[in-house]
Amino acid sequence: MQVGLLCSGGVDDLRHVDLGLVYDIGIRTLFIACYEDEVRWQAEDLAGFFRQARAAGLEPYAVPWGYGRLLAPDPSIDSLYLQVHPDTSQVDSRGKRVRKACPNDPRFLEWFSSSVRTLAWLLECRGFVWDEPGFHHHRGLWSCRCGYCKRLFAAAYGHEMPRELTDEVLLFRRQSVSMFLLAAAAAVRSVDRRLQSLVVPSPRLGKEQRYTGSEDIAVLAQCAGVDGLCITVPWQEMGWDMEYGIREVNKGPAQIAHAHKKGCGLWLMAGPRREDRTIDALEFAARAGTDAVVLSDYDGLIAAPGFSAMRPALADAIARVGQDAARAVVARPRRRRSRG
Repeated sequence: MQVGLLCSGGVDDLRHVDLGLVYDIGIRTLFIACYEDEVRWQAEDLAGFFRQARAAGLEPYAVPWGYGRLLAPDPSIDSLYLQVHPDTSQVDSRGKRVRKACPNDPRFLEWFSSSVRTLAWLLECRGFVWDEPGFHHHRGLWSCRCGYCKRLFAAAYGHEMPRELTDEVLLFRRQSVSMFLLAAAAAVRSVDRRLQSLVVPSPRLGKEQRYTGSEDIAVLAQCAGVDGLCITVPWQEMGWDMEYGIREVNKGPAQIAHAHKKGCGLWLMAGPRREDRTIDALEFAARAGTDAVVLSDYDGLIAAPGFSAMRPALADAIARVGQDAARAVVARPRRRRSRG
């Protein structure tokens, strides 16, 4: 099992990341947040950090955040694109715009594909992580009912899109997310076909099922634009037993991913406090047969008070669970297809 680390701070915070320390404790993979608005103004600083990570012996992955707020699990993340082009945002079931770009809007897709293609040229990375792409769904309100979505739905099903969240609408939204992921993967692979494309589905938090279009793991695993899955295990937020949460992911999403020859990693909140149980989580994930674990994040773990006392035990745990730096972090090797 491999162990990676998320760096979710902005460009200014990246200047304080101790890459040597990250390497010394046994981590070989970094997942680095790339905020839309920061990339616009501080692209060279971000690219420099990726080069430094490579030089330190680490494999960096880019995690685009913002980007029309379609890839923005944190509601505080803003998007200049969406401010300038609010007409490309999703329309909910009441007919009101929500602050989230529509993945079916051709203007947004053109801008997004161009943006991540440029990012792929700029950064020396191993691949990209698409974090919780999907549609708005909250307290019974759902999207998208914009003109493009309604026309695409009518063309696919032969009738107007209903105002209720029917099975057909749910399927349409899942297919729309898959098409978006195909476009995202195609954009970055046009720069380098070896770049991996990983996806983080929306986690289920609370009693209400979040119908975002990425809730069906099987649909994501079947998508040709997806090389692997990264599943959030919110055991702390949900008050679950840690072992139960990890076991359920390995019994469910991981098995589905493996059936489609895709890898499946776990995203775990980590910290030096005893109640965080970071080392226990690593060891149990390894025993459960997990492909990879991503610890979230640098500020909450390595930069947090108390890490120095935890450091030797964490390094020992990472050494015990084992990592193979030559393998992909989450994605499994892709089969070579013959040309017809």
